[in-house]
Order: sequence, then structure tokens, then C-alpha cells
Amino acid sequence: MPDFSALIPETHRNISLGYVETLIQTQREELFTGLMRLSYPPGKNLVFTFLEGVQQRLYHCVENTIDVIPRQTWFDVLDHQSAAAGFLRLPVEAMRFARIAYESPVLRVEESTLAAEALTAAAGKWAVEQDPAVVHVQGEEINRYYLIAGHSTPIIEQLFFVEGEARFSIGDASFPQTLPKADYHVVRYVGDRGHEVWREYELRIAFNPLVRMLLNRFSELAGRALTERLCEQLSLWAREGGWNITVTTNGAVNRHYFDSLESATNVYSDLLRRFRQEAIRAIGSRMVDDISRESLIKLDPYRRELLTQHIYTQPGVGSVAGVVWR
Repeated sequence: MPDFSALIPETHRNISLGYVETLIQTQREELFTGLMRLSYPPGKNLVFTFLEGVQQRLYHCVENTIDVIPRQTWFDVLDHQSAAAGFLRLPVEAMRFARIAYESPVLRVEESTLAAEALTAAAGKWAVEQDPAVVHVQGEEINRYYLIAGHSTPIIEQLFFVEGEARFSIGDASFPQTLPKADYHVVRYVGDRGHEVWREYELRIAFNPLVRMLLNRFSELAGRALTERLCEQLSLWAREGGWNITVTTNGAVNRHYFDSLESATNVYSDLLRRFRQEAIRAIGSRMVDDISRESLIKLDPYRRELLTQHIYTQPGVGSVAGVVWR
């Protein structure tokens, strides 16, 4: 996958290991969220990821190879020779993007030069394919990355860099139409859909419409007032648990950074358990199971199977027996 370290502006040169440790401590104290790059000759790059001052990952980047360094060996890989350092602040959504780019294995790389019209056609094709990918689009004034999950996932995430700053946005497969008419160098890094970073991403994207449909159906049966109260209770529960997730009648607004598929699965399962507990008081367990089945059936088969595999196999979430998968 692409290495963003080359895009991190260099702010310190010829610094010692002791000063590196001071910089790391400073990021902790300042609750820094983003990437910290340490460069050593000849061509060795280390990239720390921080989330509100807490170090999440350390990546070893050499040319096109990226390795995740085990936490217990972080200090061992820091070089004692002079280093250069730089920082790039990122919003949490871009941090999630970066984790996929750094950790997902690449099955193949497709490189081409495409005009804007051809890129539009290609993006439409990539959006419905089974293989997920990170696509790097470069032009005279364009340097952007797109996360395309495939399987007709309705959103495409975009990360681009302007004057040393990273910006994140969400669009769809029509994104090439927003680019100037020109020829673009396009590199598509096709990822492994079975890897947990892609599964965690897909689960997050599938969870939102599920919650929206559950609450809309609950509102039809229990009324708007009870539904709004239920959303407030679920949001409060998430905040008290330290999860940056807000529940509304439009679904789950998820700005939380999960460092594993397991942790995401546990939180989503707990949220649905809490929904079930509260909803049963208003409409009964049989009706709650019915609206769960109805909501799953309305999803496409791929996301339905994804949610069933990771969420509805968990105890206490609810029964979805009888759902037709195909």
C-alpha cells in the first residue's frame, strides 16, 4: 500500500535519540492525533501513529515495503544515529484511512495513465468489483488517495494533501468528475478483503444502515418520542464507554478509531444488545426479533452476511433465524 511518510513535512534534522524521545513525549502531552515520521539514512523511515496523544502503531517503511513493529520492540528499532523528524496532523477519519493503507496486504498493483473521462469509467467499475483498493491519483496539481471498498459500497473516502496539510472527505464513484480535465497517473493497490482492517472498515459501513433501519422500524411501532429517547440512551451509553459514536434516527455516526476488528465487533454487539434491551420494554422481544430480521433482509446479501457473521452470532444480540440470504 502507499506510504504517506514522504508527504510528512520535515521539521527537525540531525536530532539525537534523546531528543526523539522528548518529541514523542511532547506529542503525548499535546494530545496529538496524526503521524510522526523518523527518517534515518539510508532510506529508513519509522512512522508512529498517535490518537489524542496515545501511540497506536509503529510502521517500518522501506521503499514499497511496510511492516508493523510489535509494541514490545518499539524502543529496540529506534536508531541511535541522528534522525530527521516530522509531523502530520490528521482527523480521526484519516487515521482510519491510514491504518488500512499501512496494514492491508497488497495482492496486486495496477498502474496506468488515464484521462478524466477514462478515470470516471474506471472508478465506476472499481466500485462494484469484489476487491477493495486504495487508489492514488496524481496530476499536475492533484495528489489524492481514494479508498474504494467495492461491492457497491455507497461511499468512497478521499484523502489529499495541500501545502503540508491533510484533508479528508467522503464522496462516491463520481469523484473523477470533480477533477480538472487532464491526464492522471493512477496506481491502484488492490487489497485482501479477508484482512481484518478491511473487514473492520466494511463492518462499520454496514452497521450504519442497519441501525437506521432498526430505529425507523421501531419508530413506526413505538412512536417518535420513544425513538428519540432510545437514541439518547444509546448515545449516552456509548459516550460513557469511551466510544465516539452517536446514535440518531439516521443511523450511527461513528467517529471512533478501533485498533482491531475484535474491538469494533464487541462494541457494535454491545450497542445492539442495549438496543434490544430497551426496545423490548416498548414492543416486546418477538417484535424486536422481527424488525431485526426485516432490517437484515433489506440489506444486500454481502453486508447481510457480514453483519450476521460478526454481530448476530454474538450471544444476547437477538435471533435472526429464518433470514433468507440469497
